[in-house]
Amino acid sequence: MGPRFFGLTPDDKEVYLNQIFLLMYYMGFTYDGAYKLAIWQREWFLNRLNNEIEKTNEANDGQGANTRAAHQNDPQTRAMQGRHRSQVPARLRRFT
Repeated sequence: MGPRFFGLTPDDKEVYLNQIFLLMYYMGFTYDGAYKLAIWQREWFLNRLNNEIEKTNEANDGQGANTRAAHQNDPQTRAMQGRHRSQVPARLRRFT
């Protein structure tokens, strides 16, 4: 007898994990923040991200481009682009 409830099974994790990965990788969401988003909000962010990437590719004749994606958001890259931070964000500060 199968489960008596409607919903995702453990085998269906890839359905939402792909969305969460993209939000974390490109938009800088935390896992918890992306997981707790409503499904319609996750889809909106992903559609918006897709539109932004397509617009950037069209502007650069399909050659790709520098983005503000989280994976390109390290201190050295920000400094070279003139977007450095004078202080570390509060959630990233470590106490010693």
